[in-house]
Amino acid sequence: MRSPTIAAIDLGTNTALLLVARRGDGGALETLEELCVTPRLGSGLARTGSLDASAMERALDALRHFARTIERHGVDARRVRAVGTACLRRARDGADFAQRVQRETGLTLEIVSESEEARLGELAIELAGAGADALVVDVGGGSTEIACRELGLRQSIPIGAVVLTETWIESARDLAAGWKGLRAAVREVVAAFPSGVAIGRAAWAIGGTAVNLGNLHAGRTLFDPRAVEGLAVPAARALEFGELLGPLTHAERLAFPVEPDRADILPAGLVVLGTVLEHLGARTVSVSGFGLRHGLARELLDG
Repeated sequence: MRSPTIAAIDLGTNTALLLVARRGDGGALETLEELCVTPRLGSGLARTGSLDASAMERALDALRHFARTIERHGVDARRVRAVGTACLRRARDGADFAQRVQRETGLTLEIVSESEEARLGELAIELAGAGADALVVDVGGGSTEIACRELGLRQSIPIGAVVLTETWIESARDLAAGWKGLRAAVREVVAAFPSGVAIGRAAWAIGGTAVNLGNLHAGRTLFDPRAVEGLAVPAARALEFGELLGPLTHAERLAFPVEPDRADILPAGLVVLGTVLEHLGARTVSVSGFGLRHGLARELLDG
């Protein structure tokens, strides 16, 4: 008997992601369709504390498309889970937006806590093949999480690539001073994580920043997240590439194998990832495009 089809949606500060999947032969996750859109729902949030009207429309357009895709696959509504993360936790009108999503798309959007976001990342990396002792780092647009099942560790800090770029770079009169301030701010906030916990254990980085790092390290001609799945990268490379790309224009960054829709915020994401890995004591990090949607999928398939 074929496994039921499930659908998982991750609406973040930068991206909206859909995974439609079922359990394939041997119990492995079989992806039927996967979509990634960049509505940047958290655009301007760091400055105003509220969601931007245009950003909400872009996110709603993406979610309407997701809802049509889910319907086309015939997914039972009980096997759909959609979550919103840091920007919706932070926005004063986040709950209102979630209600609007329900009215206009039929999707129930759950705003998850920091701990739940970290837990879902932990589940995702185990699907990617990591053991329960692995330490996972997830750098998002509005927050950064670390988790390790063996240590009972699930922790989040309120910095991410979109927030940092808007706060320190886009508003900076002097770019060099802006980058200096960004690096100092990241070091200060990352200190909330326990130091040295990655020593002696496997470290994994998941999500967009991670697979962009993998493509940069591999020296690929074109960006391809699947080509670097599970690739081991020296942890120091994250900061190196952040420093390399930071002073460049958007067009100059596109000469590298990076995701075009992420090029403007990628340097900040790499600085966060590199600083976190350094603080945790990781010497090598494996990169994966798996993310919260895969953690959701695992739970939906497990019932």
